[in-house]
Amino acid sequence: MKIAMPVRNGYVNEHFGTTQEFAVIEVENGKVKNTQIISNEGLQHNHGGIANMLKNEQIEVIICGGIGGHMIQALQQMGIKVVNGAAGPIQEVAEAYAAGTLVTRPTQCGCGGHHHHHHGGGGCH
Repeated sequence: MKIAMPVRNGYVNEHFGTTQEFAVIEVENGKVKNTQIISNEGLQHNHGGIANMLKNEQIEVIICGGIGGHMIQALQQMGIKVVNGAAGPIQEVAEAYAAGTLVTRPTQCGCGGHHHHHHGGGGCH
């Protein structure tokens, strides 16, 4: 199984839209077999570009923190499953997902730390 996660300093990046790199993790028999970091430089907030890049890597599942609804739709249209609300070191998150023990707190938008506020399920990027 191939999983991709937005990554920052070895942890799941809590804001999908601003991530500059993804960890592509191959999981076999519940253990991480291989991890590769790919850059999406210049594709931040480019829903179609990111979705195509991940599809080309044969990604089956995206595990992330906060992610906007438009990005979820773009990924799902490519046949990629989206699991949001995850946090922690990427290897632990990947193994927990493979074992079926990953605990998530799904949020439509994880825009913490920014100056703007969304009300009524507003459109996050």
